[in-house]
Amino acid sequence: MRFRTAELDDLAVVASWLDSPQACRLWSGTRVSYPVDETNLAENIEYARSESWSGTSNGLVVAFGQCVPKPEGRIHLARLIVSPAHRGRGLGRILSLHLLGLARARNTGAISLNVLSQNEAAFQLYQSLGFIEVDRPPDESTSSAIYMEYAQ
Repeated sequence: MRFRTAELDDLAVVASWLDSPQACRLWSGTRVSYPVDETNLAENIEYARSESWSGTSNGLVVAFGQCVPKPEGRIHLARLIVSPAHRGRGLGRILSLHLLGLARARNTGAISLNVLSQNEAAFQLYQSLGFIEVDRPPDESTSSAIYMEYAQ
């Protein structure tokens, strides 16, 4: 898989992977409703203020994720997803490591992410990469998701 800065057209591809309300919620929490309204998708996922990345294979977008700047130099990894057709091949780990590397290179504060408890595979992946569950900082909105930070 190769990485490039995500293009707006990539969002339609990502939206096509979200085939249920549950899949949409696992990806975006409450920011995006199902069915996905592609006209508002970029705004809903903070595309303009985030560093968005697409993972490609043979010219096709197969993964997507974002680094979102937060207060005090914190970088929040958000909306990581791998195409359903490409899951189970370790691409989630490769995507996570890519975003984590970018965040570590640019970061002056913590590196964080949210994961829903139902997303056991993602939770285990993030734990294996060195993320631990910690208290949600005051600048983060209330959420039912588990808040994790990278234990540097």
